[in-house]
Amino acid sequence: MPQKIAHIDDDPDIRDTVRRILTMNGYEVDSYHTSADFINALNNPESIPDLAILDVMVESMDAGLKTYVELHEQFPGMQAVFMTSLGDMILPYFVDKSQEWVCIIEKPVEPAVLLSIIRDRLDRNPSKLNSSA
Repeated sequence: MPQKIAHIDDDPDIRDTVRRILTMNGYEVDSYHTSADFINALNNPESIPDLAILDVMVESMDAGLKTYVELHEQFPGMQAVFMTSLGDMILPYFVDKSQEWVCIIEKPVEPAVLLSIIRDRLDRNPSKLNSSA
């Protein structure tokens, strides 16, 4: 069974490009236009991804950061990657957070770099995650 990746980004071109790159490399991808859509999808156990790619500025300036907090509380072991044009400017938000959990990729990203990071992150947690509740 292919590993599932959730990708949240309000830019349809970025969503389509990331989906193509990942599906061509054997991943199952669920794309979401908003963080709220993604969080709502987590109510369905079949929608729970192995990894989430989050944009920081989706519905609001910090929607992706809020999604990260909610995701990490509900699924503490789930890997997440921030793909953002803000780059390391978001690092202060993660003071006191595990660097094992936080990964930031600056847009635009080369496909080979994206795939390498995704593989690395998935290798850290290869099994399907369960809710902490």
